[in-house]
Formats: sequence, structure tokens, C-alpha cells
Amino acid sequence: MSTDRRSPPLAAPERITVVSGLPRAGTSLLMQLLAAAGIELARDDARAPDADNPRGYSELAAVKGIRRDASFLASCRGRAVKIVAPLLPALPADQAYRVVFVERELAEVLASQRTMLQRAGHASAAEGDPDLARAFDATLVRARAWLAARPAIDTLFIDHRRLIEAPRPTVERLADFLVRTSADPARSEPEAARRARLDAMAAVIDPALHRQRR
Repeated sequence: MSTDRRSPPLAAPERITVVSGLPRAGTSLLMQLLAAAGIELARDDARAPDADNPRGYSELAAVKGIRRDASFLASCRGRAVKIVAPLLPALPADQAYRVVFVERELAEVLASQRTMLQRAGHASAAEGDPDLARAFDATLVRARAWLAARPAIDTLFIDHRRLIEAPRPTVERLADFLVRTSADPARSEPEAARRARLDAMAAVIDPALHRQRR
């Protein structure tokens, strides 16, 4: 697991920052934004960067087994960890969380997944598969309902298209959310440092990597 020990004003040492959304919705990009904000990432890089995610997946392999064993979450306090939407209900109640949930147009998610599967040599009609589309839609409904039923979990929903097309306002919303849910929301930061942090976050956005558009 890689480490990057920093305690910026946006940190929440007693909480786990969860990045969620459908697969191929932009969760890796959100992890990169959090890293640029100074949040330490919980990842092991077992899945190497590839043509589908040239900057890497920022994943932690233990997440896949969260339904069987969630003990790894104790080491994620104060860090950001990627947990896709279908696995959100597996989060145990004995930890404190804040969630950044990225939403992307379903047609783009399906097209991106189809491209990834084809590149891996798996024939797929995912883009036009109505059953898969319905399953993904149902997953989003369940995830939203699960979060809505847990007011103790602060949640920010990020629109993927707005993030790509107008990064600065969305980045500012994300930074404000991180400050508001941090260990010390009243802690002040010099304006120059705040601007530098926002600039670093906005610089992560590369529209050229948004390859599936509708």
C-alpha cells in the first residue's frame, strides 16, 4: 500500500474518505483529484496502468473481498479508498465515512466498459445490452437509497461531464466539501495556499482522457 503522509486542512484522520460510483464512471479520476488535494490514498497498485486507465486505477485489492472481510478499513482512516457502488452496502457501521460519489451518463459508462472488454479480447455488446443498463441503473438507485438512509455519512455527488467540461467550479465544490467534513472545518488556510491547491486539483483534469462521449 503506497503512503504519502500529509495532514492538509482537507484531511479527516478519523474518517475514511470513500470514492464511489459505477465502474468506468470516473472513480480513478476522483482519486487523482483527492491526491492532488493532499489526501493520502489507500491503494496497492496491484492493477497496473493500462490503455484504459493510463494514470492507474488507484485501487486496493482488499476491497474486492469487503463482504467477507472488512478489517482492512481500519488502516484506511485518514485516507481515501475506492469502493465501487455495488459494494457500498458492505461498509460496516463501526467506521466513520465521507463519500464522494461520481455520476456519469450511463451510455458513456457502458461504452467505456465495452471498449475495455474488447481491448482485453472479450467480445461484448455491453453498450447496447438493456439488461446491463437496467442493472447499472438499479445499482445507482440502491446506492443513493443506502446513502440517503445514513445521514451520518456526508456525501458529495460529482457530475462527471461537468467536471470534465468546467473543472474549476466542480473542483471548488469538492475542496469545500473536504474542508467542511475535515477534522477542523474552522481551520483557516492562507488564500495563496488554497489557490495553489485548487490549481493542482484542476490540473489533473485532461479532457483528452474523456474518450467516450454522448
